[in-house]
Order: sequence, then structure tokens, then C-alpha cells
Amino acid sequence: MVELVARPSLERFSTAANVAKLLRRRIVEGEIKPGQRLNELVLAAELRVSRSPIREALALLAGEGLVRIAPYRGAFVTELSAERLADLLDFRIALEQFAVRRIIARARPHDFDRLEPLIAALRKCARAKDFSGAVDADLQLHEELITLAQSPLLSQTFKELLGEFRLYVAATSRHYKGIGELASEHAALLKALRARRLAPALALVAQHIRHGFASAQKDLRS
Repeated sequence: MVELVARPSLERFSTAANVAKLLRRRIVEGEIKPGQRLNELVLAAELRVSRSPIREALALLAGEGLVRIAPYRGAFVTELSAERLADLLDFRIALEQFAVRRIIARARPHDFDRLEPLIAALRKCARAKDFSGAVDADLQLHEELITLAQSPLLSQTFKELLGEFRLYVAATSRHYKGIGELASEHAALLKALRARRLAPALALVAQHIRHGFASAQKDLRS
């Protein structure tokens, strides 16, 4: 495994939350590769902090599923196999189509307004060519969809897999023609939800989750 190489830092990171945010962005953007070891000493030297916030940040990322901590070996970026990616595809579609059914049956008209600013955030990321920000906005929108479904079990399940879903979105979104496609897909889904059109909404959420999947799986098999 290749260890993270230190490089000059433009700003000082003094809290575990800030360190986790930086590492999360590097993982999502592919700067830190799947399976790569995250060396506490190297990171502490690069960010000019003690090992304590580094260790706390790694624990946060492990809780999200982005990092795995191996006893006596250290912390490593989670790896997605082609098979695991396929499992996540099927499971995400099942979870989110369940959410769509619940939303159409239970959501109030003004509930859908909560999705508008998240679509706007995606459009902003597209204009700025901010890939990491787009992944965050995409996941926030899907978390909001899960919340609108009003199912504690669904919310808990989605939260437990959030780290791997983040890796999934990052892997598939790299194969979009542009980040703007993410916003367009979500806008079409929102339109179908507002109109309470179940069949189109189910098809749109599945199409969105499948977008880029084949190419991402091919990457993992190569």
C-alpha cells in the first residue's frame, strides 16, 4: 500500500472536524486512493497539528465508512470492489424507491420546497466545477429524500451506509458529462414528486442511481 505523501499546507487545521473535512474531500476527489494508508505522523506534520485531532478525524471518517482502521496496522481508505459497487446499486435503488413511494403517499406540498435549495447548490457546484461539493450536495439531497419518507428504519439504514454511498456517488459521478447533469436529474425527480407521479418518479430515481455505474464498475475491474 502506498502511504500518503506530505505536501505543503496552505492553512492550519486545528480541529478534528476540519481535518476530517479535508481528508473527506481528498478521498472523494481521488487524491487519496482507495486502500491507501493514512499515516498519522505524516498528516500531523503536513497540517501542523498534534496527532490527537488526526486520530479523532480518522475515527470520524471510520464512523462514516470512508476509512477502515486495522489494529496494529493503521487507517486505510475504504476500497470498493466491483461486486460491492453492484450490491450498493441494488440496495440504493431499493431504499430510495421505497422512499419515493412513502413521499408521494405522505409528503405535504410544502415539504418539496426543502429540495429546491439543494438542487440550487448542485447548480452552483456545476458552475464552479466543484466536484467534491457536488458529491456533498447530491448526498444531502438524498438524505433529505430519506427524511421526507418519515421512516426511522430507513433513515438509520441510509446513515449507516452513508460513507460507502459517498464513495459510490464519487465513483459514478466522474463519468457524467458534466456536474450539471446531477442537478438536471434531481430537478426532473422533484417535478415528478410534486405531481405525485409514482411510476415516473420510481424510474427517474433508478435511472439517476444507475447513471455512470457501468463505467465505474469497469474502472474497478480493470
